[in-house]
Amino acid sequence: MLRDETLRYLQYTDQTLSAEQDALIDSAIEEVLAYAEPRTVHRVFDLFPKDGLLVVDAILDLHYTDLQILLAGCDRCLLIAGTLGIGLDRRLRYYASFDMSRYVIMDAAANAYVEEICDKLQESLPFAKQTFRFAPGYGDVPMTLQKQLLQVLDASRRIGLTLTPSLLMIPQKSISGISGIGRDSRARTCDGCRMYEDCEYRRNNTVCYQTK
Repeated sequence: MLRDETLRYLQYTDQTLSAEQDALIDSAIEEVLAYAEPRTVHRVFDLFPKDGLLVVDAILDLHYTDLQILLAGCDRCLLIAGTLGIGLDRRLRYYASFDMSRYVIMDAAANAYVEEICDKLQESLPFAKQTFRFAPGYGDVPMTLQKQLLQVLDASRRIGLTLTPSLLMIPQKSISGISGIGRDSRARTCDGCRMYEDCEYRRNNTVCYQTK
């Protein structure tokens, strides 16, 4: 599964790989797994209506149209964040200075792995119905919501996940998101994405999110 997702992040579309390329991919994934220190944090809040919008009892602004659509029909809301740790960041920077081929593959594998650990956490929770995970920066939801989300999760103290003044996550191989609980997920699409018109994934007939 991780290998398949790594190839998707690399925008692989059934090209024939040489034995050398196969070995490099496998080795890069193994190194990501060796250096990663996966940690996750989550909280669940009840949703309730206020002034025509769904809200939670926390300092978290959910008024954005895409979030309201995501949460419509749900009774609770899951906030989640995950990180692979600073050690992997250092290892990626090490390869970026002299071996870009390995760096690119490890970067893709790290992106796939951090998504996987959050997916596994969600699957382990006792909620039969969940929407897909929606991250700040997608649709009409600004990156500034990231700050509120991580504060509500107490992510800095609990998993060492912080933000720079420009809203970049530290460690860099980290993600966060919001899911609705109590309704089956609608199919995820590219509609509303800010990168829709200039997306390398679409040009290669694939998507940036997991479809399985």
